Amino acid sequence: MRFFCNYLVGFIIMVAAISCNRTAVSLESTTATDEVPQLGNLSFRFNKALVSDSLLNRWDSTDYIRFEPRIEGRFRWEHPDELVFSPSKPLAPATSYKGSLRKEILQYSTFGKIENGDELTFHTPFLRLENTNAGWVLPDEQSKTALPQLDLYFNYAVDPAVLKSHVKVQVDGKDAAYNLQTLSADNKISLRLLNVKAADRYYDIKIVLDKGLTPDGGGSGTAEATEQKTTIASPFVLVINDVSAEYDGTNGTITVQTSQQTADAALASLITIKPAVKFTVEKTADGFQVSSSQFDKDKSYELTIAKGLRGQIGGVLREDYDNNIAFGELEPAISFTNKKSVYLSAQGNKNIEVQITNVPTVKVIISKVYENNLIAAQRYGYYPKETSNDKTGNYYSEDGDATVGDVIYEKEIETRSLPKYGNSRLFTFNIQDRLPEFKGIYHISIRSTKDYWLKDSRFLSLSDIGLIAKEGTDKLLIFANSIKTANAMSGVNV
Repeated sequence: MRFFCNYLVGFIIMVAAISCNRTAVSLESTTATDEVPQLGNLSFRFNKALVSDSLLNRWDSTDYIRFEPRIEGRFRWEHPDELVFSPSKPLAPATSYKGSLRKEILQYSTFGKIENGDELTFHTPFLRLENTNAGWVLPDEQSKTALPQLDLYFNYAVDPAVLKSHVKVQVDGKDAAYNLQTLSADNKISLRLLNVKAADRYYDIKIVLDKGLTPDGGGSGTAEATEQKTTIASPFVLVINDVSAEYDGTNGTITVQTSQQTADAALASLITIKPAVKFTVEKTADGFQVSSSQFDKDKSYELTIAKGLRGQIGGVLREDYDNNIAFGELEPAISFTNKKSVYLSAQGNKNIEVQITNVPTVKVIISKVYENNLIAAQRYGYYPKETSNDKTGNYYSEDGDATVGDVIYEKEIETRSLPKYGNSRLFTFNIQDRLPEFKGIYHISIRSTKDYWLKDSRFLSLSDIGLIAKEGTDKLLIFANSIKTANAMSGVNV
């Protein structure tokens, strides 16, 4: 009898365990672990489907996962078993985060419990010294005595006052005094070395960073002390220290860092690029930049800098310098080409130029803003609440509940369907068929359908009346002209 009771108890426990397993869902994998980028989606894949296909690819403000510290952003179900979180702005630098899965994840399913989701920990990249540039500079235009300068490049902005208590510089094995040239937080911090006499030789430099150095706005300091070695070339020799390239979707830029500022007036004549493109050259504080709109991001180029290039200190490039340049893959981006222009003529083509890079699909949201809410708009900003998530179609500020406008247009658009204009795209702002009185102030937002932080927005005044005000000693003159034709207009009420 005792054997039968034990068997019965064991059977009940087994049945209960099987029943619990059927009502539980497990977090199978996640990208929210270890090191994550400051801007990047976090995915959470479960071992069971939790939503139907009708709920996929819709941005949702439901707090499915609670992050500490809090992260602003939106969620969407990319697959029935995969939840994606997309931050609306970069995560804090060098900061550790915790995440806890909430029961709202199960609201569309029959499951009652989440397993393996209690302790999610991840962090943004820790602070590190990525690069250095060492050279000679003249303190001012009148000075003839050159001083060595170190430029420290970090992956985050660093407060110079904080850095000073954590950095030590040695020249030829001896501690060197220095002055900070950078006054505010920046990724690039410049140190000017003192009491180093200029001689025709190379100087060995060692930079020591103590542990505990934190980036500006960051949470965690460096875990251990680090060292980095470099050299400063003779002031009588000009050396190419580094060459880098970047492409912004319109122009390609090659940045050349030298051991002293260049002095040649005919700098462009000493530069050759193959395959040939038309380019411009601009001097910088630590070298020069070569820019061209004819660069192709998919091609590689050969850069040659001819010997004889002279520096301000008197150094000379003694041999031709050759380097292969490749721009690499472009980072996705969305931006309005002209950010300052607000007025759009109601009599014109109503085209708005938008630069869209590596974003295949965008969503356009247009809202009509009420006149009595313009001051609030400038103070708090506008955040359209899309009708796909809110049936009212109202337009809200995240700082309050007041309705300050109406969403009048929403559409997902394939980027390739927008007409090209040079290296940009044109979006036609035409809403006459949606509003009987279409003149007024509008807000237009264009964002990626996949990455919540990839977006840009601006206000537009749709009118053909341009006003110019001129104040006199005892009166104010206002001129009204057509924006499209510039002709004077009559019968305008101000």
